[in-house]
Amino acid sequence: MTLDDFLGARYVKYGRIAPDLDCWGLVRLARADLFGRELLPAFDGIDPMDKRSLTAATIEVRQDGGFVEVEPRPGAIATAWRARLCVHVGIVVESDGRLWILETDEGIGPSLTRINVFEARYTRVIFYDDTHLS
Repeated sequence: MTLDDFLGARYVKYGRIAPDLDCWGLVRLARADLFGRELLPAFDGIDPMDKRSLTAATIEVRQDGGFVEVEPRPGAIATAWRARLCVHVGIVVESDGRLWILETDEGIGPSLTRINVFEARYTRVIFYDDTHLS
């Protein structure tokens, strides 16, 4: 899939197969298709509104996948936090010479969001990538 394919997808709760993707479904497929990275666990049983489970999955992927905190760069996963809960995820992509967050959400669908705009919506945004790339 290309970036345009991801932007043409639609938000579907629990979506893991394009073109039906929720935020985690989009991130895991975009990471594999756009950046040639390993496909991460599906976590297809996690309700996107269950932020405690989303947070636990985020911590599991970070620890088990050897991810480290990085500055925004193409292929990095953007984890969006409110207090101690991870409430959303996106992935950093490059388009037109700029870095963006590729994300999707209910009622909005897939979009490219400027990093500063994405960061302004949350208490904290942490970017993670594989350790061998840092």
